[in-house]
Amino acid sequence: MPIPIDVSYSRAFGGTARRIYQLLTEMGTSGDAIWPFAAQPFMRTSGPLTVGTTEEWHLGMHSILAEVVPEERIVWRIDNEGVDGTHGFFLTHEGKKIVLTHQTVAQLSDPEGRMFWKRLQDAHERAIDGLFDKLARVLKR
Repeated sequence: MPIPIDVSYSRAFGGTARRIYQLLTEMGTSGDAIWPFAAQPFMRTSGPLTVGTTEEWHLGMHSILAEVVPEERIVWRIDNEGVDGTHGFFLTHEGKKIVLTHQTVAQLSDPEGRMFWKRLQDAHERAIDGLFDKLARVLKR
């Protein structure tokens, strides 16, 4: 029986949706300014974000780009054994701030998906916190 997960982290930032979106699209490239852990690299295929073609790898997760709407969202289909779902970044306006949300929504099979998520969960939370912290510093420059 699949186990559903829906995990979200949000933070409000100063700066424009355009700049935050640009920094997100550069993650995993030579221009990456916001991925927080050099020892745990975030990598993606080179070139522009292309639905169905662009791939990313980080923290043992492999994903393929499922949807991209400039300055609104970047959504990845998770391509790991035992996991059927997505994770992505969503930008919304809240007054003069931009709220950035990272959301993972998936069904985990038993035992592969549950074991995968159990190994990933703490590192994932630290990565998002670190990413949000670094993004805030970069936006203040």
